Amino acid sequence: MIFQATEVNRAYASKLSDTTEVFLAASRQQLEYTANILSDKMADDVFLSDEANRLKYQTDSFNSVVISDASGLTQAASPETLNLVGKQLNSAGSLEALEAKRALISKPYISTIKNLLIFISAPIFDDQHHYLGFLGGSIYLRKPNILSKILGEHYYEDGSYIYVIDKYNQILYHPQKERIGTFVNNNDGLDEIISKKEGGLLLKNGQGIEMLAGYASIPSTDWIIITQSPLESTLLPLTGIMEKVILRTLPMTLAVFLFIWLFARAISRPLQQLAERAKSLDSPTVSEDIEKINSWYVESLSLKRAMLSGVKLIHNQIGELRRDADTDPLTGVNNRRAFQFKLKQLALLETPFVILALDIDYFKRINDNYGHGVGDDVLKQHTQILNRFSRDGDLVARTGGEEFVLLLKDTSSADAFITAERLRSAIAEETFGIVGHITASIGIAAWSADSITIEKTLSLADQALYEAKGQGRNCCIIATPEMAS
Repeated sequence: MIFQATEVNRAYASKLSDTTEVFLAASRQQLEYTANILSDKMADDVFLSDEANRLKYQTDSFNSVVISDASGLTQAASPETLNLVGKQLNSAGSLEALEAKRALISKPYISTIKNLLIFISAPIFDDQHHYLGFLGGSIYLRKPNILSKILGEHYYEDGSYIYVIDKYNQILYHPQKERIGTFVNNNDGLDEIISKKEGGLLLKNGQGIEMLAGYASIPSTDWIIITQSPLESTLLPLTGIMEKVILRTLPMTLAVFLFIWLFARAISRPLQQLAERAKSLDSPTVSEDIEKINSWYVESLSLKRAMLSGVKLIHNQIGELRRDADTDPLTGVNNRRAFQFKLKQLALLETPFVILALDIDYFKRINDNYGHGVGDDVLKQHTQILNRFSRDGDLVARTGGEEFVLLLKDTSSADAFITAERLRSAIAEETFGIVGHITASIGIAAWSADSITIEKTLSLADQALYEAKGQGRNCCIIATPEMAS
């Protein structure tokens, strides 16, 4: 029974470690994606403030968010009550991010406003890979957030509990919040736990109570999750059974052993089923499969709820990250990443296509004369026109500031040229608010399975667009073989 209880604790700690690792990875991806968006927006205070608030309030991943320039001067922060904008950052996490100039998770430290926290950051670079600053999110270890929810639903009345330590024995999570930030002393098993990183053992905690502990490390941080339950509560049912064995006759003894065997199977069955489902967390039906498991006692029910909560969180965040990763946030159409994926997909299927590379003529003048807000409105209206010319299976994508592509499936160069001319005329005839009329230049290049590579096709479309601009703009040019030389 002791071995079984220890193994259950170890499996539990391992699953919580995996869930926490997924959460930390998702948080880093969220910051890195937003950092890429900020590369050309560092001078736009409103945009920076909006992005900081979005990251803070869209989910409970971070307790606070900050955007800094390369000198450590705060450009935006959320919540605004931090009053950090325009101030020099000098916290340990900020200084580490400025020095490293790479994505990282800081060591736990006390902030200037006395919060024990970890700081997850992503660097911001421009197109020439010049360092512009960083975007960072703080997770306060003593306050509610997704991390505390992942770990915080597993406290039992029989004295079992979960806590998290780093390699210096500092407590980073504990059901008793006053212990967070303190160091574990007088625990004879911590040296083995820190050296082995995963396993189970019998130890005495700081209060001298013998505990059955299971533990597992979180790879990206070297933190260790420890789940432990009192040895006394684990042995209590066995003690009662032994008393009955002594007091009963041999037939009753056999009946008791039979009961124990059936009861042990009943206890282990939901745990085994949950463990099997844990191996397929990426399955779309895993939530339904877990729901069907009959977790009839409190420990397995708590584990079932924890797994359902983790699966829901992981699937939601993965879905949001996929949508964010493939969508241009301003216009709502596909971005360069989604466009490149579509090209690879069509190439694998050997489906011919034509690329229309569009560029709004003199777009910089619009931003200079009317401001970036009006320029953004022009881009949105321009996108609506492109969508009208897109059929099922085609793709509209924004690949740069005022640069767009319209990918036409199963279309010849001649038909694509007709479509491009109609599109160019539609743009020229449209009225764009106070800006009035604008024009666009279009370069056209076709691809088929027995022709040039996709990379060369993209290059030809860009060269044809360049030629259209060279011929006075507001025209369509089909790429020719001479352009490939």
